[in-house]
Amino acid sequence: MQIASKHLDDLEWTSWPPEQVATRGTAQWKELLGSASGCHNDMTMGVVRLRTGESLEPHRHSQPETYFTLSGHGTVTIEGVVHAMEPGRMLFIPGNACHQINNVHGEDLMILYTFAINDFSKVQYHF
Repeated sequence: MQIASKHLDDLEWTSWPPEQVATRGTAQWKELLGSASGCHNDMTMGVVRLRTGESLEPHRHSQPETYFTLSGHGTVTIEGVVHAMEPGRMLFIPGNACHQINNVHGEDLMILYTFAINDFSKVQYHF
């Protein structure tokens, strides 16, 4: 059994390479649990941050995903249906569903995400 403990403030934000931002969006993330975290398990968990006016562009991946809003307000569009995000709101995103996050509000939108996969790099994003 391997126990993991991380604090969000101890990690650096990751983002897409500059040449991919136009296609993928300006979201930044921190991986709390998964292969890059040093804890080998069957889950990946992290926090995605979008500042005012930022987005994670429409994409899909074969793995289902959950979102849980920690702070801020925004929208998540899943297969064309817009869902308002606010603190305490959870969304389940089925595998291969096209989804997108937008923050048009005046504060950072912070969403906890999870995948039932042990290595975030195995999540193949299709934009």
